[in-house]
Amino acid sequence: MIGKLIAVAAGIALVLSQIGPAQASVITSPTDATASSTFIAAGFDFDIGNTIDHSGLSANFINGVSDFDAYLAGNPMHTSVADHNEWFSQLGVTQASIIYDLGSVKTVDRLALWNEEFSGFGTGRIDYSLDGQTFLSLISISPVDSPFDGSPSDQPYGAQVFGWETVSARYFRFDVSGCPQPDGDPALLCGIGEVAFSVVQQEPPRVPEPGTLSLLALGLAGAVWIGRARRSR
Repeated sequence: MIGKLIAVAAGIALVLSQIGPAQASVITSPTDATASSTFIAAGFDFDIGNTIDHSGLSANFINGVSDFDAYLAGNPMHTSVADHNEWFSQLGVTQASIIYDLGSVKTVDRLALWNEEFSGFGTGRIDYSLDGQTFLSLISISPVDSPFDGSPSDQPYGAQVFGWETVSARYFRFDVSGCPQPDGDPALLCGIGEVAFSVVQQEPPRVPEPGTLSLLALGLAGAVWIGRARRSR
């Protein structure tokens, strides 16, 4: 009898465990960005804003809605066409600081980085902040060098994902250096194609289906009956 009671209780616990809250990660672009250096050329746009507006991506996503993992599973590529699509530091600037603003405090656990294929950075130190004033160290990254063969044709490049323990933050500061990487531009400058973050969202508890509730009721009734049977002996 005791064994049956334990089995019923375990079954009830299993049912309850299946109806708790779940977590989902949505892909989220910053709402604003600033850079310590930007390449200025008449008639061209290499502003840091190009790294947060989805420009140059082969597939778009709904900001704050699309699933982070599902989107990246499609291997979205970024064009190597620079104008209006990528950010570059000023010529001769091989390290720079960029601050990304998510617009509000969010729970973040990953970064998707499209590191520019011609002038991408070799090392990045990422810090985070709640207020944009006090920053805490988060992670150091070394993106893989995206190959470039010098051809004038478009050579799209993919995203690299970097993860960490979840943090609550609104601002992320990238201190990038080692620009360009060995296979990149002979000109001395830094470049980024696009960035996006994985924001963890708590989904509401799932409501049990009627069949699940029936099983739960039967399990509880069985537990009560076994308890009474033991007491009557």
